[in-house]
Amino acid sequence: MALMACTSCGSQSPIAKQLAGCDSLVITFNKPGTDSVQNIVSTTDTRAIAKLAGYLGGKEQPKPDCGFGGNMLFFKGGQQVLPVVFQSAKDCSYFMYEMDNKLHYTNVGGEAGKFLKSLNEGKNWY
Repeated sequence: MALMACTSCGSQSPIAKQLAGCDSLVITFNKPGTDSVQNIVSTTDTRAIAKLAGYLGGKEQPKPDCGFGGNMLFFKGGQQVLPVVFQSAKDCSYFMYEMDNKLHYTNVGGEAGKFLKSLNEGKNWY
């Protein structure tokens, strides 16, 4: 009965619900303008994972045409939950993920872009 109460509570976005409880995250950053991986960052810090997951539920936007800058792979118990493609260039930025058989493109806000940049630079502030 406690499980039923838990599943019905909260006003989280659908993406936040799907990513709730993720315990690890791997982020690949591509060399600008290529599909070649430049850097890989991984964490099991649930604060960082929750922070990045929170950025994904932003305002939906049309499909951009500017390539992609990397991937975020969210895991729970060793199983991949959701892959997210992102681009955080100054002139074009977005998160892309699939939910309910539909691609969603959401805005990468200034704070999210700075956070991704800091992780790529090896900083780990959350």
